[in-house]
Amino acid sequence: MKFAAQSERFSPEQKSLLEDEIEADMAAVASEIAALAQTQTPATPEKKQAKRLHLPAHPPRHEPASTTCACGCQMKRVGEDVAEKLDYVPGAFSVERHIRSKWACAQY
Repeated sequence: MKFAAQSERFSPEQKSLLEDEIEADMAAVASEIAALAQTQTPATPEKKQAKRLHLPAHPPRHEPASTTCACGCQMKRVGEDVAEKLDYVPGAFSVERHIRSKWACAQY
């Protein structure tokens, strides 16, 4: 109010009108909040679900084709890391399964 332009200044009577309106609005808001608090039941906390679910079993999976060693013997699986990703080709869904297998030759 001190630094306002001359045309924007208002008299003390206008200030009292503004305060009356604010008090009336605050009373109306308080009564609405009280009415809503009485009608609402306390909400039960919902359990949080996992962010990613397992992919369905029906789309086809792609696995590595060959597990033979350079020496010609069959390699044994020592362990693996599996990652699945849902893929969409227009008209069909499929699951891309990336298997990072750990293999060891039986003869070495």
